[in-house]
Amino acid sequence: MPLLSRALVVVLVLLTAACQTVPRKPAAQFSEMDAQTLMLQGDFRGAANAYLTLARSDRSQRSRYRLRAAEAYREEGDQAAMQDLLGDIDRAKLPAEDAFRVDLIEAELALGRGDAVSADALLIEPPSGIPADFGPRFYELRARAKEAQGQTLAAIGDRAVLDGLLQDESDRSANAAEIQRLVGTIPEAELTARLRSAQRDDPLYTWLLAGARAQAQARGSEGYASDIATSRPIEPGVAPIVLDHIERGAYARVALLLPSKGPLAAAAAALREGVFAAHFAERGERAAITVYDAGGTAEEALAAYRAAIDAGAERVLGPLSREAVTALFQSDVPRVPTLALNYADAPALPPPGSLQFALLPEEEAAAAADRLLARGLRRALVLVPDDDVGKRAADAFGERMRGQGGKISGIATYDAAASDQSRTIRSLVGLEQSQGRAQFLRGLLGIDLKMEPTPRSDVDALFLFARNAQARVLLPQLRNAEATRYPIIATSAIYGGSNSAADSELDGVEFAEVPWILGITDATNIPTRAQLVSLRNASGPAARLFAFGIDAYRLLPHLEWLERNPGRPVIGATGALSADPNGRIRREPAWARYVGASPRKID
Repeated sequence: MPLLSRALVVVLVLLTAACQTVPRKPAAQFSEMDAQTLMLQGDFRGAANAYLTLARSDRSQRSRYRLRAAEAYREEGDQAAMQDLLGDIDRAKLPAEDAFRVDLIEAELALGRGDAVSADALLIEPPSGIPADFGPRFYELRARAKEAQGQTLAAIGDRAVLDGLLQDESDRSANAAEIQRLVGTIPEAELTARLRSAQRDDPLYTWLLAGARAQAQARGSEGYASDIATSRPIEPGVAPIVLDHIERGAYARVALLLPSKGPLAAAAAALREGVFAAHFAERGERAAITVYDAGGTAEEALAAYRAAIDAGAERVLGPLSREAVTALFQSDVPRVPTLALNYADAPALPPPGSLQFALLPEEEAAAAADRLLARGLRRALVLVPDDDVGKRAADAFGERMRGQGGKISGIATYDAAASDQSRTIRSLVGLEQSQGRAQFLRGLLGIDLKMEPTPRSDVDALFLFARNAQARVLLPQLRNAEATRYPIIATSAIYGGSNSAADSELDGVEFAEVPWILGITDATNIPTRAQLVSLRNASGPAARLFAFGIDAYRLLPHLEWLERNPGRPVIGATGALSADPNGRIRREPAWARYVGASPRKID
């Protein structure tokens, strides 16, 4: 065959092939099920093309099929194709659910270009509710939009709802990490205020509680020692108010929740006597008090609280243990205005309308720092027992001193079970170091230098935490080490509650004390110790708890006023009392000095 003829044959073959098409399914035979199948198989671009084919063949469903194509492109990650399709969708021809789906796509695109305000405006829950399949996507998008606008709590709220909708464990973990990150950005004061106002069955509450606990642990405290040391809730220069002069709530039934046995039973007995002493000293009509046994566990205390509410209690005093107070404030049990008789573990806070009250050594330690600083004594030594209470007192004293420009020149702990603390004391005040320098110079110079060890000169005062019996042992040793050349300030633990000749060792020591014990309360309706001399718990070591019970009863009618007026002090048997913004009653004590083995009030 000639070359030209063969060439013509090839051309004809190519032309014939060009006129043939690859067999395809006719558009009329293409179904929506086919497109959905491609989606399920992960062929998102193929699904988009299928939906677009359907849109061209059925103009009545054109907008709906173009929306489905846009959603397929979303799964493919092709935002440009999504945007092109949205511009040609007639929302008026879409059912309500599809209009909602368009809003989701447009919100996602708005977030992609940094327009959180437009995205948030699109993410409105429809009157008929959010379709179940789109709930996770809706709340995740809205959380992102809220966060981008600085609405952190709203973003956490949306992610808390999302947590209950997610089924996949890895998705839930990722969302939980986002919630924890967001909670960690909230300032602690704002977080605790929001936590206090949250309902206990609010999905947000658990996340806020965990975040507040993490912040407390980051401060190195699960309790309130750090907060007590760094804040002064009572307004400076404001004279305490007589409780009778402020508003009081009206109620007829009070429940008192105290344990009848166990390690807190003795404290509860003294506190209970103080409550009833104040009750019978009250003028006019008095509310009825019913005592409930709070038991020895948090569960028993909660059961007693429920029983009191069921019986018609309108106000509650208690419970007493820290664990029970924490459980109460973290529970969703129905509550009436309550004054808890301890501080809950951080960060559990009382709900609005309730407060918490406690006698804490760290509060007195912080007050001791204030007193020294007010006198210009800015450099202090610290001597405390080697136990948890001593550590909390030392931490609170040190933080308050440093927070106001003071300095801890040295700190030492002693074994409360040992009588000889001379070496610890000599080291604390610098005698050991001074003696070491003298020995070094003798060796260096080769002569017998006459040098007496002297206490350190970079000290203005000494803070001592010691119970009465311990202090009697420590003071002579402090005197031998010349440490009494510094002013010594202590907490009320140093006073045993009754005068003893053996306390002459303590002469000169200044200490915080409950005004009622010193006989200096100014309110006329507070029963005095002299009037209650026949009551066993009104004197001796239990007297402070007796006074605490007096104050607890007297504060109960005024919870609302105290909460609305944080920092405004009132006159109490245990000191000047005020509420802080976190729902705690804070106390500033009176001050006394040992003179002739007895405490004497000082200004």
